[in-house]
Amino acid sequence: MIEINLVPTEYRKKKKNAFMGGFKIPLEVVIGSVGGVLLILVGVHIIFIVLIASKFAHHESLKKEWATIKPTKDKVDTIINEMKALQKSYKSITEISGEDGIRWSRKLNNISDSLPRGVWLRKIAINEESFNIQGSAISKRADEMINVHTFTSALKQQQGFMDDFDQFDLGSIQRKTISNTEIAEFSIMINYNEEEEESESSGKN
Repeated sequence: MIEINLVPTEYRKKKKNAFMGGFKIPLEVVIGSVGGVLLILVGVHIIFIVLIASKFAHHESLKKEWATIKPTKDKVDTIINEMKALQKSYKSITEISGEDGIRWSRKLNNISDSLPRGVWLRKIAINEESFNIQGSAISKRADEMINVHTFTSALKQQQGFMDDFDQFDLGSIQRKTISNTEIAEFSIMINYNEEEEESESSGKN
């Protein structure tokens, strides 16, 4: 059936949208919802700021604590390194001498007792092949060379000093003058007995 509406257009009743007709949101609710979302965002932002500030404060506290501890740690590290060096030296001497080997304390006493006036030792080195002594003789009376030979002669004559050694070599003596003072620098290399070396090798094997 065909229906013809003869009522002018401006007088016709407008049809309401069935979908939107029942969902009219008050302006107060919209404003309140937007305000609530903004408050939540502001609250989250404040929480993040507080957390960051707390982490930063904790970091600064750790830095101050580390600055306080570090000097003590450095001292402890130095002591540990010195102990390691001493242990290494002791191990080297033990490997060279063995349980019934060279009595180094007596050898060092012999060296000390043989030193004449004006002779100073700079270095004493012990390794698996030889025993080395480096020193200087100082004199204003030009007898520094005599003092070096006096020292080596007295050392070789010390009772028991050469028992563990085979060869005693005094190297070339270097002479120089500093402020009118004659200085003779010398080096001594002392080799172990062959029997001592063989016993050490057999002990290691």
